[in-house]
Amino acid sequence: MGKSKAKPKAAGGGGTRTQVVKLKPGKAKTSWFRKVPPIKSYAQSVRQFLAEVVGELRKVTWPSRKETLGATGVVLVLVIILAAYLGLVDYILSHLVRYLIG
Repeated sequence: MGKSKAKPKAAGGGGTRTQVVKLKPGKAKTSWFRKVPPIKSYAQSVRQFLAEVVGELRKVTWPSRKETLGATGVVLVLVIILAAYLGLVDYILSHLVRYLIG
């Protein structure tokens, strides 16, 4: 059964006219637990994901030991150069600030 509610009309009129508004019944809320798929579908999804991961890892071309050591050396040299540069800039700027303040 539909419920009805009397709603006063917009202000400005002098009468006591009312407008009938029909209210729709609300939907019952379902709990979050009912929306969760069963555990079997999760297990199947995890199994499929892991099978695809193994398949993709077989396609990867891994670098040789020589290539890995070469790339590591380049990274270490660049880190040392950058650290020295930033240390020098920090040293110069800190002495400049001390000179300006003191």
